[in-house]
Amino acid sequence: MRSLLISTFLLSASTLFAQAYPTDGLAVHSALADFDRDGFPDMAIVNEPPDQSGAPQTVDVFFNNRSGGFGTFTSYAIPSSGPVIAVDVNGDGWPDLVIAPGLGTVSTVLLNNGDGTFRMGTPPTTKMTPISFVAGDFNKDGKVDLAAVEGKQIEILLNKGSGTFTEGQILALSGSSSLAVVRDFDNDGNLDIANAEGKALVWWGKGNGTFGTPTQVPAATKDGFSSLVGADFNNDGLLDLAMGVSHYNGCTNPENTCGTTTAYVYKNLGGRKFGLVSSYLIGDDLGGILYTADVNGDLNPDLVDLINGAGVSSGDVFYRAGNGNGTFGANTLITDTSSVDLSFRDLNLDSLQDLVLPSYFPEGEAIVIPGSGHKNCAGPGSASLAAKFCSPANNSTVSSPVLVTASGNSPIGVQRLEVWVDGKKVYEKFGDQLSKRISLTPGKHRVTVVAVDKYVGTASSVENVTVN
Repeated sequence: MRSLLISTFLLSASTLFAQAYPTDGLAVHSALADFDRDGFPDMAIVNEPPDQSGAPQTVDVFFNNRSGGFGTFTSYAIPSSGPVIAVDVNGDGWPDLVIAPGLGTVSTVLLNNGDGTFRMGTPPTTKMTPISFVAGDFNKDGKVDLAAVEGKQIEILLNKGSGTFTEGQILALSGSSSLAVVRDFDNDGNLDIANAEGKALVWWGKGNGTFGTPTQVPAATKDGFSSLVGADFNNDGLLDLAMGVSHYNGCTNPENTCGTTTAYVYKNLGGRKFGLVSSYLIGDDLGGILYTADVNGDLNPDLVDLINGAGVSSGDVFYRAGNGNGTFGANTLITDTSSVDLSFRDLNLDSLQDLVLPSYFPEGEAIVIPGSGHKNCAGPGSASLAAKFCSPANNSTVSSPVLVTASGNSPIGVQRLEVWVDGKKVYEKFGDQLSKRISLTPGKHRVTVVAVDKYVGTASSVENVTVN
């Protein structure tokens, strides 16, 4: 196995150390959710069998030891080994698993028994074989729907509410796509779908389970977009886009790298338009897949690049720290593994994003790298959707501007936090952490923090403050 190199920058402020957990096969994909709802997120690792071993494809469910580490796992034989998402498909409040076929021929739905163990559910019927799934409440009925990314098309699957789905609209693509992102890019309250298929498209949701004519994001290069992420990179309240492009330069250098990966950053201009504002080389080779997370704990989204399928560099993970204004810092190596997927989540409730890497070569393991950096507001437990204040204290007397620090959590995670003052929304922040100074007039005020679940529902926490 390639030596595991962990950046000392990430470990310098942490009380944890990187841990590797052996899996029941070659680990390829991961999903993080509080499957047993004990207040701490768990991890599901999808495995491929070793070559010609005859072993089944499996998913291993590891339970959090309530300190960000993991003990033994429960393994389930499944017919799939593709990308996995955690989502409550039958509306019982417990995270289930939806797994694309991968090496198999059919998708897998595993239904949570209400204790973190699973049983087989009914896989959705699709027109073509899904490469991956994304999810969201597309018709605003309180049930989480699926979108199956199927190469030449994206198929909308509307949830019946019992863990089964009705085939819906087909979004026909001119290129081939393997992934998509679900977000509300135009702030109209309806979920949209963005996908990369050489060019990048944003399909505008109508809120009834269907999508209108897409906007094509202007191309930045003749080489096509291969991956994309959405985040508010400049803190203006609008979700921007970053697209990854691989440039092949040949494999003639001593390091045996074959090219580069560039992240092209597009600002959301409003009016369903995006404009290119910057570009950055990221990683150390071509084949990079972009992710976004707050790696260094400064509450700004960073760009993360996983090199996938680029020879000796395959599995390298790099990031560029976001400055909060749409620009990014130096290209920094996080780890050198053998991974094709990664996930971020605060596993020990210290407010920092931890990294989970399914590592497939040679024996298979899940690598957990603890986050480090500035700690903001310790998260509430993930057993149920919750919002939490860290400051100011309830019924306190404070000076303006008032520093509001808060966090949110749920079994599957939260997408954003909102601050309301006296019944009016004054600020929102994408992610599960918030820190904002808010100007208030002298007198008494009612301050509310609202946590918006990743898929369905909200929770709030209320405090009263007096401004002197």
